[in-house]
Amino acid sequence: MIGGLELHGFPPPELLPDLRWLGPDYVSLLVSDLTRGLLRQDPGTRVMGVRCEARPELWDTRDSTGAIRARNAAFPLQVFVQDGTGRPWMLRGRWSYVGRELGTREACIDHYWHLETSQGV
Repeated sequence: MIGGLELHGFPPPELLPDLRWLGPDYVSLLVSDLTRGLLRQDPGTRVMGVRCEARPELWDTRDSTGAIRARNAAFPLQVFVQDGTGRPWMLRGRWSYVGRELGTREACIDHYWHLETSQGV
């Protein structure tokens, strides 16, 4: 649990060394970023739980010297929320992080949510 949220299915950070570029606790970062994004859409939203449905997909891109310059991580998620009117929802989609120009001064990490389904519960 993080901040009262129920979390399930996330592999422990020590089992995913390729996610260190997101910091020491990728789960807290993901939940925080996801919650902020949902609150921008509906300020009354309450995130109640997040389930990682499978191991995240990870891939990287190397430059001509073999140094990693881009990393991607995609998490298949179920997100249980209560909207601003109090109605519960189950959202299913993919949360992704995209790191570019890693190891340089131009490094940046972006994230986005791709909603696949939503249903009232």
